[in-house]
Amino acid sequence: MSYEIGVESNMMKSFKVKIDGEVLTNGQVISIRMKWDIDNFKVTGKLVFLDFSNLVEDLPIRGNNTVSMAITDNDDVPSTQSFKVVNVGYTQTKDGKVLTVLDLLDPITVATTQMYNEMSWDSEHMIGIIDHPETMKPLLTGKKKDFCSPPPPHKNFCLPLHVPFNVVTHWLAKNANVKWFQNREAFVIQPIKELFGRGKKGDKFRYKTPNNAYRRRIYEIKNDFGGMLNANIFQATGKVASFDPSNKHSKWTNNDFKGALSKLSSPGKTAVDLPGTGARHYYKSDYHIDKVVDSMWEINAYKDYQLEILVPGQFATNVGDIVELDLVNKKDPNKPEANMNGLWLITEILDIIQPPDFVQKITLSRAKYSK
Repeated sequence: MSYEIGVESNMMKSFKVKIDGEVLTNGQVISIRMKWDIDNFKVTGKLVFLDFSNLVEDLPIRGNNTVSMAITDNDDVPSTQSFKVVNVGYTQTKDGKVLTVLDLLDPITVATTQMYNEMSWDSEHMIGIIDHPETMKPLLTGKKKDFCSPPPPHKNFCLPLHVPFNVVTHWLAKNANVKWFQNREAFVIQPIKELFGRGKKGDKFRYKTPNNAYRRRIYEIKNDFGGMLNANIFQATGKVASFDPSNKHSKWTNNDFKGALSKLSSPGKTAVDLPGTGARHYYKSDYHIDKVVDSMWEINAYKDYQLEILVPGQFATNVGDIVELDLVNKKDPNKPEANMNGLWLITEILDIIQPPDFVQKITLSRAKYSK
């Protein structure tokens, strides 16, 4: 995916990188990449720089060094981010220059990967286990906590001694059917339907608008419909009962996920639209309706359709946001694009910094049956 190098709306206002307090000149830094993902708490990064001053040997850089970044985007929004070095490598350019490549991981994930706690509870929910003074509470600072109501408690829960706490947190999230991740603003524990139910943030993303200064201008777009296999094969099937209040009889028919939602008169605007007590039709399966439909949505449906877009970098854009797309109809430019326009969930952001340019590759997701 390509973008227009040197366009003013891509350019950062300020930029500083330090390794253990040693400042890299802007001429040294070749590129920085930072990845934010709704499916994982960790934030990963990669720093590529020219080591003019033999910093790798003099510091030395052997892993666990601290890389700190202070960047201001074109909207004058500042961002600071800290990483730990987890790997050091080298690569050579065509003109013979040697580039140092540092693989980076956020300090909280590093700390929880090293954390093996011997603890147990008679009864405790996942938030109480994660946000505990002896586990992650001292680490979850500097950003707000966007936590949902506590899920049902775990009974007689013990932390396994041979498993790092980082792995335990993701097991807890999966078991509670919630997303556990961080973005620039918050540490997040929320069910996927809560994220889908939030209002849109920011201006529309527009494809190749002639206005070069438009901050949500889409340079390139890539479709990925690979999730449709999961949508068609692995989603829940069950029975829909048409209930006649006059004779109290029910007529049962087998339905797939789409058919069940259709009979429930679901508008598809939220992750799960369940019938009220006065519904004429209702979806029934071998499991409790709330849990099975939520689970199938969480595992498969919310990523049925995915798009990748390349846009100018904005620190105000975060994973977990709901955003709106305004794409061009290739067949008739005078009409809106009927299939891809509308609201999407940001499930991944890759910050791409090549000083002075800053762009983002954003992965957008939504369900096959959303409108």
